[in-house]
Amino acid sequence: MTVKAKNSEGTELFIGTANGVDADSYLDGVAQEQISDISFPNATEHRFIPGQPKPEAAIADRDWWISQDTGESVAKTFDLDAEPQVLVIAPTNADDTLDGTTVDVSMRVNGVLGLSLLGIAGGIILAGFSAFFFMRWWQSRILPPKKDRATGSGPGGSGPDGSGPGAPTDDTRAGRRSRAGADSGPATQPISTVQPGPASAPQPGSPGQPARPNAAPPRRRDLRNRRSLRAVTAATLGTTLALSGCANMPIAKPSNPDTTPYERTALRPGEAGKFMTNYTESLDKTLGDKGDDLDKIQGAPLIDRTRAQIQIADKAKQKLRAPNFSEVVAGSPSFTDYPMWFYAFGTADKNSTEGDEQLTQVSLVTRESASADPLVRSSSYIPSDQMPTLMADDRGAVETGPEDFDDELATSEKDVSSYLVDGKAESGAPGGIKEGGFKDFRDYLGGLRDKDSGFDKVDVDCRPYEDLAFEDMTLATEDGAIGMGEVRCTLTIKVPNDYALDLGDTVEAVKTNDKDGDTVKVDTAHPYVLLQNGDDVSAVATDWNVLSSRVE
Repeated sequence: MTVKAKNSEGTELFIGTANGVDADSYLDGVAQEQISDISFPNATEHRFIPGQPKPEAAIADRDWWISQDTGESVAKTFDLDAEPQVLVIAPTNADDTLDGTTVDVSMRVNGVLGLSLLGIAGGIILAGFSAFFFMRWWQSRILPPKKDRATGSGPGGSGPDGSGPGAPTDDTRAGRRSRAGADSGPATQPISTVQPGPASAPQPGSPGQPARPNAAPPRRRDLRNRRSLRAVTAATLGTTLALSGCANMPIAKPSNPDTTPYERTALRPGEAGKFMTNYTESLDKTLGDKGDDLDKIQGAPLIDRTRAQIQIADKAKQKLRAPNFSEVVAGSPSFTDYPMWFYAFGTADKNSTEGDEQLTQVSLVTRESASADPLVRSSSYIPSDQMPTLMADDRGAVETGPEDFDDELATSEKDVSSYLVDGKAESGAPGGIKEGGFKDFRDYLGGLRDKDSGFDKVDVDCRPYEDLAFEDMTLATEDGAIGMGEVRCTLTIKVPNDYALDLGDTVEAVKTNDKDGDTVKVDTAHPYVLLQNGDDVSAVATDWNVLSSRVE
């Protein structure tokens, strides 16, 4: 089938195909004309849905289009047995309208000529059969029923009395005379009813009965009828076989889009690398522009950390850059509605991270609607040798983590918070809690509390980050599950009145006020990845971040 759209007023048109989930979300609340069914040659089922005059985002900039094209004349051709999709026609510029636009729909079906000829031939054959059986019935009404002849004379006899080969014997004559005498009615028939024909040879009778001579042979009309029947049957078969090569059976028909549910994963198989490449390029540009448009690619809580890193790098005269990845995979459940989320795993090349250990970046990405861009909400590193294996089905969907792992993730936030405050791992806390970024923060806190630091008092309060439900976004793996979490801490530092305040460039870079005082509060972020491998659960954190500071 081919759908063509043409505008006579010079307006640039857009035509695109998309999954129903994306199209429905993007056009939600937008005025539109929906065509749900087409009956050839010129009937359609459609309805108008009122709403806003244009979508929230530019139509050509969406990344979920399966196919798209623009121009004053656009077209899309697709197979009738292809997966169901939604086809959208709109002005490329949202401020334009579809005035002057005509849309043509055409369908090419193979075998129409052959099927037409086959139908005509079938009609002719049916008419021939009807005429044949009618004439046969009509003749049977006119002709009388066939009678047995009383004598055996005729061309087949060898003498005037019918004697000779095939002639009746004396016994058969006596039997015939005896039988004729016993019958009631006249002994002869009118001459008009006698059917001439040769005498037939005597046939054996049943035991004790004379043979019946002169059985009537098949009539020539019966033979002609049988020959006609065979000829008609042969013609029917020949015509059917000849025309069957002209048609492709069966003819495909368009699928009703309402009969098949629309399904798509948050990130289609094979597109993880494309997403991470686009994200890295956008992040590099944003970092070079000191955070401009950062909110278009990141969301909380990650965006808080990135903004702080930009300020710290600017204070230290350093240049930030996004990591490069040598391999990317992604996993997500199959969703039939927005919002969506997925995990992206990028193995960083050795030049993108510090140290000799190969690291893999784990990113949690969400997308609220088809009009919104995907946002990276959290990101952290794990050693590449701890990267779990995702188990995806044939549609690229990964099952969510089991319920007990979701509970474990919620509990781990409390365990991490407790350890960051007092340095003690509670019984049942996940492994790895005394290592990596968790230990580094405890070491930093110990340095502030050292008697040589000069600070009067250093307190810390830590709580799980609550503005994102991490426990609702976990994935099952080959040997367990994976999820992410984050804890926020606030350091309260008391400074002696006779001391000058100096907490280093990092804390100074993120200061939010210039107030004089003897108390400094520093906010920190502690992202981590929770991994389950069999019965073992471990929390992995490679770093922690300073978010802001203020003087009170």
